[in-house]
Amino acid sequence: MLRAPYLIVSVIAVALLAMTGCIRSNTDSVIRQVRPAIDKELLLEHVRILASDDFQGRRTGSDGGAMAADYVRNQMALIGLMAACSEDLTWPFTFESRRDQQQLTGSNVIGLIAGSAESTRVIVVSAHFDHLGMRGEEIFNGADDNASGTAAMLEISRYFSENPPRHSIIFAGFDAEEMGLRGASAFVESPCFSQFDISLEINMDMISRSDRSELYASGPLHYPALRTVIEDVSRPEDLSLLFGHDEPGSGSDDWTFASDHGPFHQVGIPFVYFGVEDHPGYHNPSDDFEDITPAFFHHAAEFVLNTVEAFDATLDSVLDSSLDDLPGAHE
Repeated sequence: MLRAPYLIVSVIAVALLAMTGCIRSNTDSVIRQVRPAIDKELLLEHVRILASDDFQGRRTGSDGGAMAADYVRNQMALIGLMAACSEDLTWPFTFESRRDQQQLTGSNVIGLIAGSAESTRVIVVSAHFDHLGMRGEEIFNGADDNASGTAAMLEISRYFSENPPRHSIIFAGFDAEEMGLRGASAFVESPCFSQFDISLEINMDMISRSDRSELYASGPLHYPALRTVIEDVSRPEDLSLLFGHDEPGSGSDDWTFASDHGPFHQVGIPFVYFGVEDHPGYHNPSDDFEDITPAFFHHAAEFVLNTVEAFDATLDSVLDSSLDDLPGAHE
């Protein structure tokens, strides 16, 4: 199958002068400038590529969807992730389309970074890379939904590949979310899932577009001990962290099953879902790279990374002291 050539992500090394890069003491020791854990330009470049017309809206089962899976796989391989579910990072699955009962094949991309602690508990960090594809001549590029979460997932995995976590972390690029959370469901139902003691799911879906700089953390209403950890994570002053959209019985305002964390919650895995509220580009062709809010996006991705670090440091104590006693908690 012919594929369009990929754009090449280039990393530009910038030389910093004395006041912006380092300060020398009288003993000639060097204190390096503190840099953001996530490179903003790389983060944006992933979205720019995945949300380009070349990927034709990344619909599952299409050439563009296959290109997106390959892109995520190639990035994970370059970063150095190990395959978690098979000999390859790509993990195909089949399902029946609800709309026309057509048999489709999706491709999850599942990578692993091994933890350094003795704990067997595993954290999943996920984002779906598929979107709606094309309708007529219109391309639904899905920059915020969900090239943004995919980009953040990749760059968070890059950070942990250079700074190994205490607990093993599975980084999951899920396919077919837009067709009913099919990729996440296939993973949860798979033998691969049962091989791991998955104890926390952190999902990102739409984290790059907010004029009010508001990021929601949904899920702690179901698992209250998670909220305390999240509230203790430092964040930029111009990033507003809000809790909500997890109240049972609130209809479409309840995001409990709105994205790929849903299948995990169904089997009792505690989750945190990071996302923004709907905006004019949601499920519209106007969800383009040019309309995301880059500063907010970078801050949101950094905050999610810091949250993963916080849970990595506290996971066993938090689960042992609180979550294991909650109804529905993972055993």
